[in-house]
Amino acid sequence: MLEAKKPLELIGEFKTLDTIIDFNHPRIELDMGCGKGRFTTELAKRHPEALVMGADIKLDRLRKLNGKAARAGCEKVEALHCLGWELFGFQLPDHSIDRVHILCPDPWPKKAHRRNRMLSSEFMYRVTRKIKKGGSLHLSTDDLPYLEWMKTVTSQLPCLEPDQEVLADIADVQTEFEMNFASQDKPVTHLGFRVLA
Repeated sequence: MLEAKKPLELIGEFKTLDTIIDFNHPRIELDMGCGKGRFTTELAKRHPEALVMGADIKLDRLRKLNGKAARAGCEKVEALHCLGWELFGFQLPDHSIDRVHILCPDPWPKKAHRRNRMLSSEFMYRVTRKIKKGGSLHLSTDDLPYLEWMKTVTSQLPCLEPDQEVLADIADVQTEFEMNFASQDKPVTHLGFRVLA
C-alpha cells in the first residue's frame, strides 16, 4: 500500500500550481469540492495515466481522500487545500485541465444567501479559462432551482456546448453526497459540456 500524501496547502498562497506539480501528463482531471474523495479516487482508478486533483476547503476531507487514494494504489492523486476563487483565479495555469468536475455544490437555497453560490457567471468564466480547448466540464446538483441557475449561467458562456457524451466513462460513479441523496430518493442531475475555445 502507498503511504498517504499530505494535502498541498494553497489557501492564501500566491503561487501557480505548475511550479509545484508536474502538469506533463496525458490527461489532467480536477474534482472541485471533492469531499471525502470517493469520486476522485474512482476517477484515478479508471484513468491511471491521468493526474487527478481533488480540491476542497476542508482539510479533514482531503486527508480522507489521500487515505483512500493510497489504499487504492492511486499514485497520481493530488489533494489541494484551497479556495475555488483563488484556484481558478490564478493558481491553475490557463488551458491546463482536460475535465473539471463540480459536483453537488452548496445550492444556498435561501434568496438572501444566493450571492454565496459558487457557480456565478464570473466564476464559471474563470473555470472555462482553465480547461483545454476540446476539454470538458461536469456539473451536478440535486436542487432543481440550482439546476436552472446552472443552465442559465452556462448558456451565457459561448465557449460551452452541452455534451452529455463527455460523462460516458463516469456515468455510474457517485459521490458520497449523491449516494446519500439516492437513499432519500432525491435524484441528482448531471450536466456535461464541451469547451470550444
